Amino acid sequence: MLSTPSLEQSLDISKLCNSILSVDHKIRFSCYINRNGRIVESKHCDDRLVTNLTSQEFEMLCMQCKLQSSMNKEFEKKLGHLDYMLSCRASTFDFIFPFYDGVILIITDKEISIQSLSGQFLELINNFEFDSKDGYLR
Repeated sequence: MLSTPSLEQSLDISKLCNSILSVDHKIRFSCYINRNGRIVESKHCDDRLVTNLTSQEFEMLCMQCKLQSSMNKEFEKKLGHLDYMLSCRASTFDFIFPFYDGVILIITDKEISIQSLSGQFLELINNFEFDSKDGYLR
């Protein structure tokens, strides 16, 4: 699947991250994290979220997001498919959406409608096409 994306794949993921940011002005950050917990592509409206963390802390956050998603897959047969995970922090929400062999991480301000935005995020992510024959995103 998508391990090291080509330039075309990176551009497509970049478009997806930009589309996510354009949903609402209270969305601060979106990124695609690969199966190894590494950011492939990221977009942000407010870099204070990222600059408050050291690069090592931010890397650990990304790995934690991917690990959470992987561990949840263990229960899908018994509990059903996981649409997304939500972490509530002091001033932000962190949405984690399983996305092929990685995850999409979205950070928003807390003053949002969770159900409305999560539905919009799911629609954008689910409409993102995957060419399984060629093994890459479109």
